[in-house]
Amino acid sequence: MSIPTQEETFYPLLDVLSHGDPEWYESMRKLAKKKHFLHLDSIDLIATHSNGQPLLLNRMGWAKINLCIAGFIRTPARDAVQITKAGMAIWKKGSCHWADLQATAAWQQKMGTNLPGTQTIG
Repeated sequence: MSIPTQEETFYPLLDVLSHGDPEWYESMRKLAKKKHFLHLDSIDLIATHSNGQPLLLNRMGWAKINLCIAGFIRTPARDAVQITKAGMAIWKKGSCHWADLQATAAWQQKMGTNLPGTQTIG
């Protein structure tokens, strides 16, 4: 097994927030790790980013930012996160991928539609 990609952490984060109440950011990451990633090899769980942060937790942090941009989660207070109605709809679907984020109006407004690999030449 290898360390999950950022995309592979989208759904687990939505899953641990699916109860609908706000959750502390650190608690969300720990719950996602416990519920979805404890099957990883111990070496993958302790692998660190160049900044010293565990790589899995780093990827979950970036996933949180991207889920916020897409409007699937929100931050009602500092260090707190909560799933939105749009996030609940994706959670009920049973998966969450980059295409789901990029398809939202919130994502397109903040990030644009000219994404790498999607531009036409000419």
